[in-house]
Amino acid sequence: MTSRSPSVRSSAALVGRAAPPIGVGMPVYNGEPYLAGALRSVLSQKGVDFELVIADNCSTDGTEELCRELARTDPRVRYLRRERNVGITANHNKVVHETRGEFFSYATSDDEYREDRLALLSAALRRHPTAAAAVSGVEEIDETGQTIGTWRDTAPTDQPDPVTRLRHRLDNYDETMHFYGLMRRETLLRARPLEPILPADRVMISGLALLGPLVVVDELLLRHRNHSGSNSQVNHARAFRAREKPGDQRFFLPNVEEGRALLRVIRNAPLSPGQRLRAYAALRPWLRRNAVPMARNVAHSGIDVARGWRGRLSSSPPRESS
Repeated sequence: MTSRSPSVRSSAALVGRAAPPIGVGMPVYNGEPYLAGALRSVLSQKGVDFELVIADNCSTDGTEELCRELARTDPRVRYLRRERNVGITANHNKVVHETRGEFFSYATSDDEYREDRLALLSAALRRHPTAAAAVSGVEEIDETGQTIGTWRDTAPTDQPDPVTRLRHRLDNYDETMHFYGLMRRETLLRARPLEPILPADRVMISGLALLGPLVVVDELLLRHRNHSGSNSQVNHARAFRAREKPGDQRFFLPNVEEGRALLRVIRNAPLSPGQRLRAYAALRPWLRRNAVPMARNVAHSGIDVARGWRGRLSSSPPRESS
């Protein structure tokens, strides 16, 4: 299969520095349908020095050919192909350590950057040295690139109190565009890595909010594509866990695991005893929303246990009579 390389000119100002200030990590698996456009948009960034590291999770389509060709022609690009498919979570966690720079951003193989995105977000982080991340407005697009909506962060997560930031994040828990913001690498490395659960991005954003303000650049700097093949459309909690941790025979309680992950985030944060107690108390809205699903998790696991025992008993050979 012949793939066309995105036609992007290398800018001399962006090339040749040993450690550019921004590392962009693009985890990808079979991203060919939209990959060329996504790469073109990242490499068209103006006014900022960066590197792009593509972490290919053993793609079987034309992704490898396209990315290897790009890495040969553009010194800002490094292409890394995993020896085996390590799963979505591990691939995302690994690429953080494979990039360099003061700041880090995830890029996807189907989204597109506005050409001044990295410059504006990095300027915002420099204006706010305690900030953990900077996030922009988002233009939602469909499979054809047509605009279907917009998103802006209206939660006040730039406040100085970490527990207040956490509470606002939990009140807006399903908003996940912060995950694609520009993060301060030092802060990101202090946070817990992504866990192999479907809402891992929500948990990580909550952890970042405890470590520093999330500042907003109120411009539509990211075009986020909604399509039938995206992870958010095709994943189910149990199926996701089975793919991320194959061979793990433990009972999976997805909502319980999510709650445990949030507790670990709070325990890991550098909070005073009083702040930590307030942070645990801030989980009450999440607990109210998830009390019934967690009870169902436990009930389903009980049913699975009972079925397992019945299966063992029915398959046991009969005793010989004496």
